[in-house]
Amino acid sequence: MMHINADGWEIYEESVRSRYVSIENGKIKMIGEKKDSGKALRVIKNGRTAMVSGKTISHDLIDRAIKIARISEERLQEFPERKRLKDVKVYGIKLDDFDENAIGDAGERLEIEGVSSAYFYVEEIVRRIENSNGVDYEERESCAGVFVEAVVDGGNAYEYQESRRFDFEPEKIAERAIELARIDSRAEKIDTGKYSVTLSPIAVDQLLTFSLYPAFYTENIKKGRSLLSEFMGKSVLGDLTITDDPEIDYGINSCSFDDEGVRAEKKILVEKGVIKGGISDLIHADGFPTGNGFREDYSSYPATSPTNMVLDFPERGDAEGMYIHAFIGAHTANYVSGDFSLELMNASVDGKGIKGAMIYGNIYEFLRKISHFGRDVRQTGNTITPEIVFEDIEIKI
Repeated sequence: MMHINADGWEIYEESVRSRYVSIENGKIKMIGEKKDSGKALRVIKNGRTAMVSGKTISHDLIDRAIKIARISEERLQEFPERKRLKDVKVYGIKLDDFDENAIGDAGERLEIEGVSSAYFYVEEIVRRIENSNGVDYEERESCAGVFVEAVVDGGNAYEYQESRRFDFEPEKIAERAIELARIDSRAEKIDTGKYSVTLSPIAVDQLLTFSLYPAFYTENIKKGRSLLSEFMGKSVLGDLTITDDPEIDYGINSCSFDDEGVRAEKKILVEKGVIKGGISDLIHADGFPTGNGFREDYSSYPATSPTNMVLDFPERGDAEGMYIHAFIGAHTANYVSGDFSLELMNASVDGKGIKGAMIYGNIYEFLRKISHFGRDVRQTGNTITPEIVFEDIEIKI
């Protein structure tokens, strides 16, 4: 280890290997492999911190980090101390089991009429972090995924699946996308009114990712950018329970430590409607980081992000009323107020497609209208949930 003339230091390393196949117009277009790796150095100097990154940690990189830290506005007193980590299973599929032939076979399973484009991949990531407080952790993880877009008679749709294990059939994902596109091709307008509504796991993740999850970030709570500063300890979400749980074996976002070397642990954010707490990266934690500091890649600065957001509700049942597969414009939702106005995508009633429909609301009021959960749990993005059925939801044309 080179000498680092700082009050504290952290080195984060990441290497990524992936193999993939892409499909266009129902035919394999490309089979390929990607590799990338690099390191990031973060230092503390007089309570100020700065980060630099590169393929290696050189003397020049160290000097640059210290110079930036001296004038940085980012404050940090120390890096985490080493702790005993839990054994979380995150390596469930081996990249070496997917040579060019195996990747090609997966692609051939997606050569289906109606598939306009598709992408199948297998990926391995190795993360390692060490710091001046004794942290020295390493974790190897893997993932497989498929994304499919389908076009049928002018109707279009998409479907996807990711897993730490190859426990899905790519062609089934494609068939679902084709079915949704076929329904969309016959979509008609409906009357404005109030409906029972079932959101797919994809729609739930889209909605909550932008309208609710950032409200749990400690930084947003402290800066008044979240209504949870008013709601903490109060019952505001009916009987809903939300847990941020990185300890789930083979969860897409499971881990034993975050990208800042903080031990990752299960946290109850909402318990039967009562707001219990938030999540934080290292800088905004006021000394109590929750293990939610993550990077987009090795060169990105850590920021607060959920791991696996597990939703639970006491009542179970079947889908009812209008079914909404996805939303258009979910990123426009306002997590500060909780307000959203979204266009429905691949929505249907009694198997008949709907076009030109919008859903409006406030996420805190909306989640109080949950009737029941479905039965089949699925992870999409950060969210682990079955379908969710809501009552008395206004749909506008």
